[in-house]
Amino acid sequence: MEFVAGPPARRHLTLKDGTLLELWADGYGIVNGAYEFSALVRATEEEQGQAHVLARTPSDSHRVMVAVARLATGSVRDVHTASRPSRDGACVRPGLPGSSAGE
Repeated sequence: MEFVAGPPARRHLTLKDGTLLELWADGYGIVNGAYEFSALVRATEEEQGQAHVLARTPSDSHRVMVAVARLATGSVRDVHTASRPSRDGACVRPGLPGSSAGE
């Protein structure tokens, strides 16, 4: 598989318990009570069989949107596009656990 739209955006999810998740996805939406993150890729039929394909482009059967992650909305406190990585890889938004803002 190869990314069609270039490298996906880096995103941070803060869970209700304070855990910070970092993932990369082209986009996300809320589907059936869950945040669903996806990436646009070019994939062979075999590769598509090993991924959860969410959508296909009509003009190119190898260009598909695949699921990257799915989390229940009730478990997530915040989702945002991440800033530049800090030294420890944690979020640089002020006030979140592990933040390096202000250092």
